[in-house]
Amino acid sequence: MPRTLSLSLSVLVAIALAVVMVNGMTLQVQVLYNGTPAPSSMALRGDGLGLNWNKGASMSKSPSNQYMWTLDLAFNASQVGTLLQMKPLVGDSTWSIGANMQVVVPRSSASVALYPWFRSKSGRYSVVGSVYSPQLNNTRPIVVYTPPSYLENTLKVQRNVLVMQDGQNLFNASTAFGGTPWNCGSTIDQLVVQGAIDELLVIGVYNTPDRLDEYTYSYDPCYDTVRGKCVGGGGKGDLYLDFVIETVVPWSAQRFRIATARPNLGIMGSSLGALISCYAAWTRPSVFSKAGCMSSSFWWNTEDFNNVILKDYPPPPAGEEFYLDSGDCCPAPSGDDRFQTLRVVGHLEELGYKMGQNLFHYLDQGGQHNEYYWGRRFHIPMTDLYPPSPLPTTPQ
Repeated sequence: MPRTLSLSLSVLVAIALAVVMVNGMTLQVQVLYNGTPAPSSMALRGDGLGLNWNKGASMSKSPSNQYMWTLDLAFNASQVGTLLQMKPLVGDSTWSIGANMQVVVPRSSASVALYPWFRSKSGRYSVVGSVYSPQLNNTRPIVVYTPPSYLENTLKVQRNVLVMQDGQNLFNASTAFGGTPWNCGSTIDQLVVQGAIDELLVIGVYNTPDRLDEYTYSYDPCYDTVRGKCVGGGGKGDLYLDFVIETVVPWSAQRFRIATARPNLGIMGSSLGALISCYAAWTRPSVFSKAGCMSSSFWWNTEDFNNVILKDYPPPPAGEEFYLDSGDCCPAPSGDDRFQTLRVVGHLEELGYKMGQNLFHYLDQGGQHNEYYWGRRFHIPMTDLYPPSPLPTTPQ
């Protein structure tokens, strides 16, 4: 056989093998659930790779893991990169709660793990103890909200964790300023059950009598006036963030099933709590991937955040998201920090942030600077920052 013909056959064989490999790829869907009573069967419905929403495909019980069911879905090169949505059902009749589970079809054979739940439609919050801060030499309570699936399916690690300031205002009227809580738990519960957002766990850090100092990163020589004379203060914000990062997050990770890498951590607050949250995400982008800043006190220290911080620190890497809002209750120069917020939004757009992609802004018509209005619109940053997102895959 001529050498050229032999080479040509070798090339054709290699191409054929490549085609077989590409067209023979599988996505193994793994459903992991340890709730009681234990399901006797599990099915999967979806919108692609042979799945449909009318009748479920039966899943196989894993011989090596009593809490796992599996189903192999075949795909080819033309389906790579498409979005697959699916939901497990117990007995092909009881739907899992929450948003459709999503995965982007990978480039090669892989597995994806689903952690469904089928009964609970509400999460829980509890004050889980007082935490000492060696950075600030004080102690404060921490309140933690766990989402609906947390107690039902204990195999699931919460991959969205949100640290919130002024923790005493988030859930409970008896501890909230003015007796008006944000009702964060019921808002998240409703959005999760509706499928509007992914689940998240909230770590609420109570404030202290040093709130003003702890929520500001610089000294403002004239943040207030008394009888015509300036009153200065602030500047412990970096120590406070050290406390959050070095003490509160590890303390929480020891007690709750949470992921704490950068993609998993967000930070949020209102007023001065929003100022320190935006500052945290901008100056510590290796820790936080998103920030919710409601009625931010961007007026602090002659608008130092906009005029100095956004200029002196390099923009965070790709993937950082910011939500900013305000009300328009009051005339200039106050306006619930409306005008200062708009200046920061404009500056972020100049730096390359895209509205609706990694930058979100909302103006609350008639909104005032208090807990009632922050709680009333809390659903907006939740839907902007925590929409249902594709699950990670593991190569096989």
